[in-house]
Amino acid sequence: MENKITPKLEYGSTWKLLGLGIITYAVYIAHYIKKQTAVINEHCEDNERISDTFITFIIVISYLSLGFFFAYFFVEETHPIAGISDIIEFINSVVFIVWGFKARNRMNAILSAEKKGDEWFHGLPTFLFTPLYFNYKVNKLNGK
Repeated sequence: MENKITPKLEYGSTWKLLGLGIITYAVYIAHYIKKQTAVINEHCEDNERISDTFITFIIVISYLSLGFFFAYFFVEETHPIAGISDIIEFINSVVFIVWGFKARNRMNAILSAEKKGDEWFHGLPTFLFTPLYFNYKVNKLNGK
């Protein structure tokens, strides 16, 4: 089976994604997720698509996380904003992981990947490094 999706998913260096993600406090990664999801959804049946509402939530929670990160600098650690910031950051991390597994499942289905095969997107790296692992794996499948 010819792999038609991974060339469309090609972004660039995973180090670049990591660096821009750090600089923007993961907002850049949220936009990367949005872009990659659009490509994945082109190759899925309607009922298998990753929902636009979920992607919008990822974008919104990422911006909220960034906003509360800056607000955190101006309050004491006991201020309620500090607690809210921690909760939003946790939610942001969880939705990135959830997206990683949604994208992983769709990619394994689209590529008809076998568990022991080179095209298989593995669970542990998806959990630990989402979406950096996704980008790394796409680059690897594209021979980069």
